[in-house]
Amino acid sequence: MKAARLHAYRQPLVVERVATPRPGPGQVLVRVDGSGFCHSDVHIIDGELQILPRFPLTLGHESAGTVERVGEGVLSTRPGDRVLVYGGWGCGLCDACVSGDEQLCDKPEWVGLSQWDGGYAEYLLVPRERYLVKLSVLEPRVAAPLADAALTPYRAVKRAMPYLQPDHAVLLIGLGGLGQYGLELLRLLTGCELIVIDASSEKLELARKLGADHVLLAKAPELEKRVLEITHGSGVVASFDFVGSEATLELAVRSTRARGKVTQVGLAGGTARLHVLENSRFEVAFEATLWGNLKELREVVALAERGRLRMTHVEFARLEDIQDVYARVKSGRVAGRVVLTPAA
Repeated sequence: MKAARLHAYRQPLVVERVATPRPGPGQVLVRVDGSGFCHSDVHIIDGELQILPRFPLTLGHESAGTVERVGEGVLSTRPGDRVLVYGGWGCGLCDACVSGDEQLCDKPEWVGLSQWDGGYAEYLLVPRERYLVKLSVLEPRVAAPLADAALTPYRAVKRAMPYLQPDHAVLLIGLGGLGQYGLELLRLLTGCELIVIDASSEKLELARKLGADHVLLAKAPELEKRVLEITHGSGVVASFDFVGSEATLELAVRSTRARGKVTQVGLAGGTARLHVLENSRFEVAFEATLWGNLKELREVVALAERGRLRMTHVEFARLEDIQDVYARVKSGRVAGRVVLTPAA
């Protein structure tokens, strides 16, 4: 089968022929109809996040497809089933795993980011059938971004729900693939006034179409002052930073009111700094959320299949074009999500 593999940090992905996996007991082989290219993979390829346990490795942690073959002992999954693959695989034994938050496992086995190869290939071996969420309405390649681009902001918003009072505003920084779903979910799940900041005027126009009440260009002067003007001097009740740079984290902290919450989702290498009476008000909570759990993914799929959660812009690309996709994602030249179609 074809697979796009990383042989070393700071090296291009190589599309090459490798052996097609065979599912063992309890395992499932999925034909990959779509695998979303995530910005976190850019950080990994560039060596900014050096978390891989081996080389070469097939990346891709946001995948969906059709069941090709099942191993002995698989109970409820059959060849031909259309499935979305949950990627936050864990050891199954630590506190995080037994409490349901496998993505926070002490010894993570994330698909495409551990010893397990990922979805930038024609076939993906899934070690446990419970990591599959069946699709009844959505086409797999369209649904693929739900496994991360939608799941990650869904968890971030859910964990901030106690703060999200409808009579206060929320700040969202960065309207990339995850930020667009973040805006959709804030619109769907809360009654808060929504302020969006992005460096692209095109994405800010999209933000308006998705329901943002206020849009601010990241290059504009005195952004904090503008946020305070919109909120009548009090600040937002919650900030969601989908970029994660020094500048965006500082803006998120400075813009958040007392007893509010700052949530970091993006991994652009910034350091969150909270200094009370200097850049932070009192009793401001900070949290860096990670992905989401399997139950939350089922909830996301339910919202999408019922038409409640609108799918953001998706474009498709051949596996052979993965280097071009990498370059476009890295430079911010993608409107929403690029989904690779290895099995096409």
